[in-house]
Amino acid sequence: MKDRKRAIVILLAFIAGGVVPIQLVTLSFGYAQYVKAVSLGPKVIITAHDFAAYYVPFIYVPALLLLAGIAWYSRKQYPDVFRRIMVGLGVGVLATVSLDFFREMGVINSWLPGDTPNMFGKMTTGSNNFSYFYPVGVFVHFMNGASFGLFYTFVWGRRSTFRSALLWATSWALVMELGMMTLPPMAPMVGAFGTRFAWPQLFLLTLAAHIAYGITLGLLSQYFLKSEDKGGLFRFLRGSPS
Repeated sequence: MKDRKRAIVILLAFIAGGVVPIQLVTLSFGYAQYVKAVSLGPKVIITAHDFAAYYVPFIYVPALLLLAGIAWYSRKQYPDVFRRIMVGLGVGVLATVSLDFFREMGVINSWLPGDTPNMFGKMTTGSNNFSYFYPVGVFVHFMNGASFGLFYTFVWGRRSTFRSALLWATSWALVMELGMMTLPPMAPMVGAFGTRFAWPQLFLLTLAAHIAYGITLGLLSQYFLKSEDKGGLFRFLRGSPS
């Protein structure tokens, strides 16, 4: 590695922004559904909050503050790191808007077991006050999408062509779909791929949503990243500041 300090900054940003935020949901619901054996009903939200009550103040919030600090520091010191952070988070949010077009159809038609921001908000806050839990749930939902975007820009970077970007970003979105269909909170609630709830509507809906996310992520990342952002995570770590 040409610049060990830069590599450490990249890894810290990758963990703080691309890994930790996502785990708020998977670990909290995993704790409720697998450790405490609560898979359905309001009690799963309450039990997930028991885990989130510690994860949020001691891991989630510090990680986001660390990411913000790294972004501010990298703006002048490592412009390429700053660019991948901001592009990843930004296009991840926009890709989540694409995903939400399909998600809302699922909520309206009762093909999903619940509205994601409601579920995330109640799990995070432990409150039933809509004006309190819903904004928090929306933040967690979009932060998850942003984190998956940051993960993409760090791991894959700018591709050689838009076609390649679409291929890799959509493949990454399909990995998310597989995780959603087989991991907490969805799988224990409705069965793998929704087989115990609204089959096949739930699966087809979430599949379309994640494909839309991947297409948006790939196109926008390719547009906003620069030619010096080519290459995956290992090349990113080994390279020199742009």
